[in-house]
Formats: sequence, structure tokens, C-alpha cells
Amino acid sequence: MRADKMDTESLLLDETFINYCKGSSVKDVAFWEDYLKNNPADAECIQHARESFFQLFDALALSDLDKELERLKNKLSVASTAPVVTMEKPDKQRWGNFFRLKMKVAAVAVFLIGVSVTVYLLYVKNSSPAFKFFEAAYGERKNVQLPDGSLVTLNSGSAIKINHDFGVTSREVCLRGEAFFDVKHNPALPFIVHTKAMDIKALGTAFNVKAYRNDGITETSLIKGLVEVTLKEDKNSKMLLYPNEKIKWQSVFSDSVQVEAAATKKSIVSNENGRSILKEKIAATDDGIIKEIAWKANKLVFEDQSFDEIAVLLERWYAVKFNFKDNAIRSYHFTGLFEKEELNTVLDFLKESRNFNYSYEQGEIKTINLSK
Repeated sequence: MRADKMDTESLLLDETFINYCKGSSVKDVAFWEDYLKNNPADAECIQHARESFFQLFDALALSDLDKELERLKNKLSVASTAPVVTMEKPDKQRWGNFFRLKMKVAAVAVFLIGVSVTVYLLYVKNSSPAFKFFEAAYGERKNVQLPDGSLVTLNSGSAIKINHDFGVTSREVCLRGEAFFDVKHNPALPFIVHTKAMDIKALGTAFNVKAYRNDGITETSLIKGLVEVTLKEDKNSKMLLYPNEKIKWQSVFSDSVQVEAAATKKSIVSNENGRSILKEKIAATDDGIIKEIAWKANKLVFEDQSFDEIAVLLERWYAVKFNFKDNAIRSYHFTGLFEKEELNTVLDFLKESRNFNYSYEQGEIKTINLSK
């Protein structure tokens, strides 16, 4: 940029200066910082232009800023290159000053109009967010009715994300954690749940999906209807689930999976990546409780599970943190069913079958220390 062009309007039309203000280009930031050192007389003008930039655009989302700045620059470019009609003037200097003043006023007016249009496009015309989020914190469960009428129950520490036009052009849900879906029938728009390891496609059905990030296991349990499961980490292979069937995908294949399969007579398949797929029947207890969805009725169920696994469930259920001071306690196995019980009641019950002690440690998150 030439020194005689150094003014606020010209700076705001300079792409390198915009990158300098945004900090989006190391090269442009270095250029303008070096320019300021070598041209201290222009510092006041540059600072004023920076302040104008942030005042005008601080409220805009950075993801949309480049597009809107380009549109604004085009508007100003058109204004600056508009044809000029010359005419005789009695006093050349006076009329020259008058027209220069008019052009400056016009440039500022066009600039402000452009900014107004930009703000309108971003905040009025496109005011709807791209996604909607629903979340259940640790220690709570939440019921959500989606725009298409489908019902979702979120377990503790879980969240779903849908598009703002969900139910109009598509019905796709991204899940983190665990949720039960009671899907409204609509054959024209298949209902799809996306998780890291698998996608679950249904037309009209009820099913549970468990996909906590740190578990390494993703499960889909079908209660009624029919779903198609796509295993994304297994070359997008597909499997059909029928009522009262469950599929479990384990990211890392281990001996414990083989032992579990042998003990319960589950069908097991492993792929070349060392991952495993378990498919099994869902069975209700004598009381009619289905373990996979017992949490919906505020029932906490574990069946011959290690304390290490149970601790994860309790952390989500009660919003606490467990600290095993003796690792041997991790391998203790328990079977139990609890309904709306306090945490100390659960721990006291577990203590009756295996010897361990527990103590509370207050903090931002309550910690339960486990020791022998």
C-alpha cells in the first residue's frame, strides 16, 4: 500500500491488513508489525483502522467473516470505480475540495451500508443456528422430544446433536454417550443415529445405543422393530438386528471378550484389525427388567461385573469420582439391582459381599476413595 493511500477506508480494503487484524496470517502480521516499526508516523492511522475493524466485525462469527468481507470489498470497489462526470467550475480549488469532501462522505456512507447489510445477513436472515444440542449432565437423565415426534431419553453424561432442519429433509442424530430412541414412523425419512464406531438406521422402532467415548465399546440393543447397523471401523460392513437382539462392537480385541463369549454362548466375530463384534439375545430378568434399558426407569443394574466397570456406571449415575487406592479392589465382581438408592446405600450393600472400605473427599467433584 502506498503512503498516500494510508487511511482507514483503504486499510479496511487491504486483505493483508485484514489478515493482520484477524491474526490469520503469520506473514501479514509480521509485515504490518515491521511496517509500524519503520513508519511510526502512520501508527495512529493504523491503530484507528484496527479499532474500526474490531468495532465493526467483533460480533461476527469468524467462520463467516471471510465471505462477508469479500462481499463488502466488492461493494466498496464498485463505489470507488464508479464513473466520474467532469464539468467546468468557476473556482477550481473550491469545487475540487467540495467534490473530494462529497466522495469521502459517499465512501463512508457506502461502507456503513455494506456493514449494515453484512450484519443483517448474519443475524437476521441467518439467525437460526446450524445445530441443536441436548445434553444430560452427570447425575441426571433427560427426556427430549425431537421435531418429528420421536422421543429420546438421554442417560447421564450423554448428548445428542441434530440439524436445525431435522425432520424436514433428513432425520440424523449424532450421539455421545447413551440414549434410548423411540422413533416416529416415517418411511420417507429414515432415522439414523451416528456414533464413532457405528451408524444405526431405523424406519420405526425402539432401541438403545451406548457409545461413551472412553469405554472403547459401542452397543446397540433393539427392543422392537428392525435396524441396520453399519460398522464404520469394519469397512462399513452391515448387520441387521431383530427384536431382543444386541450387538456390541469392541474397538480393541482382548482375551476378556473371548472369555465373555464362551461363558455366555454369544456369537463372536473378529476382524483383521483385532476388533471384535458380539451379537447376542437380550433377556429379561424374572422381574421383567431388561438390563440394557433399566436406566430409563431409574434402575441401576449390574450382573457379574467388576468393580472397575461398576465404578464407571456409578460415576455417571451420581456425578462422583472413584479413586482405587488398592488395585485389587478393581477386580471384585458384583451383581445387584438398585432403584433410586443413595450412593452410600449402594456401597454398603457391595461391602456385605466383599471386604473394602470407602471414604468421601470433598472437592469440585466428590471423590470416593476405596481401600482395603
